[in-house]
Amino acid sequence: MKRNMKKAISLAALSSVFAFTAACGVSGTQNQTDANLSKAGGTLQEESKESERETLVVGIQTNTFVTDYEDNYLTNKLEEDLGINIEFYFLPASAEDVRTKMSLMATSQEDIPDVILTFGALTQEMILEFGSKGIFIPLNQYLEDAQLCPNFNAIAEEDMDVIMETIVTADGNIYGLPKYEPTTWNETPYRYWINQKWLDQLGLETPTTIDELHEVLTAFVNSDPNGNGVKDEIGIYGYTKGGYGENVLNALMNSFIFYNGGAQNGGLSLDADGETVIAPFATEEWRNGLTVLSQWFQEGLIEPSIFTDDATQYKAVLNSDTNIVGLATVGSNSENWTDFDHNKNAMEMQLIPPFEGPEGICYTPYSLYSPSIDFFVTSSCKNPELAMKLADDMYSEELSYITRFGKEGVDWTNDPEVCKEYTSAYKEMGLVDKIDVVYNYKTDVDVWSNPSNTFWHNVGPRYFPMEKGNAQADGSVDYDPEVRSLQVKAWNYEYYNGKHPEQMLPLLKYTLEESDETAIIITHIDEFIDTSMAEFITGQRSLDDAGWQKYLDELNGLGLDTWLQTAQTAFERSN
Repeated sequence: MKRNMKKAISLAALSSVFAFTAACGVSGTQNQTDANLSKAGGTLQEESKESERETLVVGIQTNTFVTDYEDNYLTNKLEEDLGINIEFYFLPASAEDVRTKMSLMATSQEDIPDVILTFGALTQEMILEFGSKGIFIPLNQYLEDAQLCPNFNAIAEEDMDVIMETIVTADGNIYGLPKYEPTTWNETPYRYWINQKWLDQLGLETPTTIDELHEVLTAFVNSDPNGNGVKDEIGIYGYTKGGYGENVLNALMNSFIFYNGGAQNGGLSLDADGETVIAPFATEEWRNGLTVLSQWFQEGLIEPSIFTDDATQYKAVLNSDTNIVGLATVGSNSENWTDFDHNKNAMEMQLIPPFEGPEGICYTPYSLYSPSIDFFVTSSCKNPELAMKLADDMYSEELSYITRFGKEGVDWTNDPEVCKEYTSAYKEMGLVDKIDVVYNYKTDVDVWSNPSNTFWHNVGPRYFPMEKGNAQADGSVDYDPEVRSLQVKAWNYEYYNGKHPEQMLPLLKYTLEESDETAIIITHIDEFIDTSMAEFITGQRSLDDAGWQKYLDELNGLGLDTWLQTAQTAFERSN
């Protein structure tokens, strides 16, 4: 709209010039008229150049934090880099509504923009479906052209392997491009927090094994460490319906066998050889873990409300007037402890590493980083090469910073001389050698949490490897080693990074037929695992041979064998 207004204004100005010339004649006004004509001609040349630019219609999942997409720092930067015009087609903000809108587009085959940009809104199955229907075009040949896509092809080999495992669909085509920005913080959200004040009060060491944890928990619930004269201490706390690291039972099972908590591939994993897909929840190791947890429950070390509490109750317990929690898994410390750095209960708690089990297993629930696929070129695009240039520009280091942090020189800088002046917990703990980027550089207004027309709020392809994520500093605050919120992510990286098997099951990509076959099976088994864990631990189910066989039979009755066979096929196809 703004460009059309500019053109309208320019043409009106030119008409006025001609009208003035006709009315006044040449004599006495020639010099002024020539000047006006020259000025108008210059405007026409500029508008002509702009009209010659090719236009890409970009369908983008909107975000309320973006106040203007057209008059936008990132938009203007991309248009300048590529010599193009970007016209926006606005998709809904809700991922569910985006999926609905895309389905309507696929049905009508009308009103489809050149490019689609989302924020992880489309599932692997939907991407394959839209690709097979010809809505999204294959990008394989364009990505193979290093001259067309130099930034994409410059991605580090290890990261490229992860990317290709994600974006190649079951039919062998690539229909979308990812945002690659892994963080240990999100990959390992099941963080153990123990009551350090209670340990000190009772003269106990931080437990490192399951057996040591049992001793500590027993002391916690029987020795009144909070000193209120009431037997109200909780040994283990969390809640099983938690979505971000709050299901403490999933974490504890990882001292017996690796289990990702069901977040990826429904909880399936690989055997020690890395060749066979297995269901951890159908193994003897799983049974052994349940046996220990069942014993702890009978001893009063596991809080029964774990199985019934919701997020509100969970936060209320963590923030009770007198701290009653001995050990919990807390995904987000800042969201679950009110005013974390000054919260009296939180100040008693300390982040610690996972516990080693009786067989030497010491894992944490971990989901192999799977980039969200966010950029698609549609069959409506008349110049796919231009669309791919847009994507590749966003993979450059400069645009990747802009996409995430905002305006260069204000919201961020990677000037080495400036970066030398900053530090972080990662650097102070020796986890990185130097700071690579400073965000909130010359502003105390964080564009990530405040509305602006600076960028598209991290929508679109981007390459930001983990080592760069660890080597960043917040320029809006002075680093203070006494402020715990500034240390937590570095502690998490030190304690939890790499706490998973060497052989990890990649994100499985099913064909449409396979997906239809397994979808209901996965849903029913996921519900069954949650229910059966509670029943085993509380004693409603028996863990003797007969009880365990009954459980296995029920799993197979729900389709476990079919699911494992299909998963094995998908895994072998991806290798």
